[in-house]
Amino acid sequence: MRNLNCYAVVVPGLEGIAADELRELAAHDVQMGDGGIAFTTTMDGLFRINLRSRCITRVMVRLASSKALTFPELYHQVRKIGWQGYLAEDVCIEAKASCHRSKLLHSGRAEQAVLDGIAASDNVSVKESGEIVQQVMLRIDDNTCTVSIDTSGERLDRRGYRKFSGLAPVRETIAASVLRWMQWAPDQPLLAPMCGSGTFAIEAALIAGKKAPGLKHDFPFVRWPSLKQKRWQRAQDKVESMNSDIRPQIFASDLAAGLLDQAQENAKLAGVFECIDFAQLDARQLIIPEGVDKTGLIVCNPPYGDRVKGDVTSLYKQLGKQFKQHFQGWKVAVIVPDRDCEKALGLSVKKRLKVKHGGKWVNVISV
Repeated sequence: MRNLNCYAVVVPGLEGIAADELRELAAHDVQMGDGGIAFTTTMDGLFRINLRSRCITRVMVRLASSKALTFPELYHQVRKIGWQGYLAEDVCIEAKASCHRSKLLHSGRAEQAVLDGIAASDNVSVKESGEIVQQVMLRIDDNTCTVSIDTSGERLDRRGYRKFSGLAPVRETIAASVLRWMQWAPDQPLLAPMCGSGTFAIEAALIAGKKAPGLKHDFPFVRWPSLKQKRWQRAQDKVESMNSDIRPQIFASDLAAGLLDQAQENAKLAGVFECIDFAQLDARQLIIPEGVDKTGLIVCNPPYGDRVKGDVTSLYKQLGKQFKQHFQGWKVAVIVPDRDCEKALGLSVKKRLKVKHGGKWVNVISV
């Protein structure tokens, strides 16, 4: 089975976590870069990664890479690619280009060269508009032009369950990555105070139930003329058969009743409402829930920045005291915006994960 040269886009800071996940999902030749990971896999592996990955944003297949110093050169290189295997007649093609350290600096002209090259290819017709879109990406770096085709469509972090969200909700991929980074297992109790839209709790429930996050996703490759439908159906069936009926101990709480209602609606949409215990609770009064007889994990994203007025460090100080007093032996992961908040927690930091969240670099600390 022919190997595909692929590239996974990830949230900056999650490269190492995502690379480990990709290896587990049968990716080979894994090479990390800033905000992305190059790897090889088969078509079956591509199905598996898109369906099951919890930590990556999208996957692209690299179709060609070569030097080009002029737009006509780029046009002819694009024209030679076997587009008939990837582009159906009813698909609108959207080209996106990024240019770095190259003679071809105008991204708009580069995108047009790609579209013109595709249109001039044999057995391919290009639609100018339409509801079904296939993205083609061009990256020009040091005059090397790499042409890729998107396989994921909508970002993979958009699972489809978060209909409601508060201010600056944590991305689904970040939540899943933090749980993986903390080595949380479904047999361990999980507390998600200040749950907001419920992302941490919902991602944990999906992990516990072995529910593939991409099973309801609309992937562009299902419309590729070269796709073998039986193979794709077999991949979906295999993923569905992995579902587990395990009932984890997951507790989500928030002081704001409105946010808690939204989190519960999101959990229903995700199909994991029955797996999570919801409660209206001030995180500064958090204690071990009734029925929990072993240590577990606390994971939270306290408000900061535009979500709270005044000095936020006092909140972190109170949280630190609560964790220290009532949760001896528990693992705790907290998203902190700066060292002042980290210091205010007053807890010994075991490890840090620096990640870009909401356009800003923050630290997830394990204490």
